[in-house]
Amino acid sequence: MKSYTLVAFAALALFATVSTKNIESKTADKDFLIKQKFILEILQHVYQDDVLVTKYDTSYYEYKPWEHVADYHKHELLEPFFELWQHKPMHDDEVFSIMYERHVEYAVGLTRLFYFAKDWTTFTHAVFWARLHVNKQLFVYALTVAGLHRADMQGIVYPAIYEIQPWYFFDVETIETAERYRMHNFHNVKKLDNIYNVAIKSNYSNVYSNMHRDHELAYFLEDVGLNAFYYYYNLDYPFWTKGVEGMDLNKDRRGEFWIYTHWQLLARYYLERLSHDLGDIDEFDMYESIPNGYYSGLRYYSGVNFPNRENGYSFYHNYNLEYIRLVNLVSQRIMDYIHDQHKDDIEAVNKLGNILQGNVDSIDRVRYSSLSNYYKQIVNDGNDYGKYEETLPNTFMHYETALRDPLNFQIIKDIIHFYWHLVEVFPEYTVKDYNFEGVKINKVQMPDHLTTYFEYFDSDISNAVNVEIPAEASADPLVNFGRNSQQDGQSFVVKARQYRLNHKPFQFQLDVTSDKAQKAIVKVYIGPGQEEDKYHFIESNYMNFFELEHFVVDLVEGVNVITRNSDDFSWWVEDRTPYLELYKKVMDATNSDYKFGLNQKEAHCGVPQRLMLPIGKKGGMPYQMFFMVYPYHEPAVKQHTGYDPIISCGIGSGARWVDSLPFGFPFNRPVKHGYYFDVDNFHFEPVVIYHKEDAANVV
Repeated sequence: MKSYTLVAFAALALFATVSTKNIESKTADKDFLIKQKFILEILQHVYQDDVLVTKYDTSYYEYKPWEHVADYHKHELLEPFFELWQHKPMHDDEVFSIMYERHVEYAVGLTRLFYFAKDWTTFTHAVFWARLHVNKQLFVYALTVAGLHRADMQGIVYPAIYEIQPWYFFDVETIETAERYRMHNFHNVKKLDNIYNVAIKSNYSNVYSNMHRDHELAYFLEDVGLNAFYYYYNLDYPFWTKGVEGMDLNKDRRGEFWIYTHWQLLARYYLERLSHDLGDIDEFDMYESIPNGYYSGLRYYSGVNFPNRENGYSFYHNYNLEYIRLVNLVSQRIMDYIHDQHKDDIEAVNKLGNILQGNVDSIDRVRYSSLSNYYKQIVNDGNDYGKYEETLPNTFMHYETALRDPLNFQIIKDIIHFYWHLVEVFPEYTVKDYNFEGVKINKVQMPDHLTTYFEYFDSDISNAVNVEIPAEASADPLVNFGRNSQQDGQSFVVKARQYRLNHKPFQFQLDVTSDKAQKAIVKVYIGPGQEEDKYHFIESNYMNFFELEHFVVDLVEGVNVITRNSDDFSWWVEDRTPYLELYKKVMDATNSDYKFGLNQKEAHCGVPQRLMLPIGKKGGMPYQMFFMVYPYHEPAVKQHTGYDPIISCGIGSGARWVDSLPFGFPFNRPVKHGYYFDVDNFHFEPVVIYHKEDAANVV
């Protein structure tokens, strides 16, 4: 969560105002730059183990971690992994997926190996060993999880996952075109700043036609920023661990946050559907054929295509009968848990979230297992692949591709239904729960229309091509610094150029009166356009509101003017700096007086700012904003306690959240009396979203 500066001043009346977002920054020191360079270097062209430019001594090539157990904390926890690896190693002839139970053992063991390394030298040796010998998908997963949680790696910038593993984000045509440029030695390619510079127009999976109406949203579902966010969210909170010592994931209300993250993904997807006149998200029926198929256009590095699904496909067959039975069995057990709840509190929701995800903080993993994983096994329908006869993973089986298929949102909707069943047994909020005595929103000022558009965005997919073994000598400074995207000693960069959804910045101003000086919070949501019957609308759409902003303000007695620009909204982040640009910055900081800044502008835990608003329509699409000013409920642990918010997301600190309100309040329980929302501190404001009409694909 980003920090803000609050300023009070006097004019004709007393005001409370919130300044623009305060992004503090630090400068990387020499030790940090050494670590940063290593991470950039080791994640290049991961499927090639003979193209590293930097010369590592023989201790790295001969290293075997089980011969150096004294160099690791809690080495007894590593013994099972060492034994597993020496008997049944996982190499690149398998496709790794953390959704497969057998693969989890490898992921846990390798992550522990990286995490428990006592010092940087041991860590780099362990990483180098894995880089040479371990399945590369497993390697990237474990190295990322360990890096996100190691205290000495806070602030280290990992290249975006879509640039490390572009095969999971860009279609076959893009990857093939990139490889052809390299194979033809970048013939007729112009240099920019002495670097061969290729930009390939990359399209979404519906470039040639839509398989069905839902396919129209490929630009949203296949957005690399959205899918990267979901990938990192699941690596911040791996289901298989309680977290590291002193940073227990359950302190972050991980179960409640899991529910809220998926609820909000549903709400955001629903709002996007409205702009295409698609309406409600369908229910998933395991027993009926699925009208809508899916074609991903993706291909693994090995050359094997991701499995696709034709229209009218049925998952109800012999192979899935056991998983279908387990879904029904676990669903009934979860309903039994819900009906046994007698407290309407956050802890009951948190426990339910842990149950639904099936993480290690579940109250009983044997009884409840993992409903979400059982659903994934059902829809992971395909051919047996590899020596262990596991099904070739489809998009559902990788966090970085799971959101691409619209069917995934039907499954999420099914799972989140259990949350609504739980809060249905809680008492309904009343006017007393909503009201903020003595506080009134008198007026909201904001544009009556907002604008979205598509714009070009480049991703560095140089890792998608195989490179030659580097020459002994090169005049290229980037190559000499360790970047191995080179041809005959000359650097190259291959970019995938896509249209991405974006919006013009907007600002709102709240005129609020308060009968006394007091601390408060402001929350802002966007939801569907309101129907004529206001109360019925709230009662039937409370679950479709998507949170845009949530911040603290110090109200003063009298009139308060609170302004906020969309560029300053919390949780939203800028697009990631491309791999090549990161390399240049680290090189310049290492070799000159350039300052490599550390901040949270592009934090991995943030949501792409571009996707704040649904696309709208050329002629305008009505939505509405909801504003709430509410008493500040201090969290158990003050925000940002125990970690440095300039360089860290604070995972497991218990100090990430603004306040102690339930996630999603006031929409987090069913609304049966819409007129309860008629309180002075709530305000609905209609808005129309216009889209500059242009195609999402660049062909």
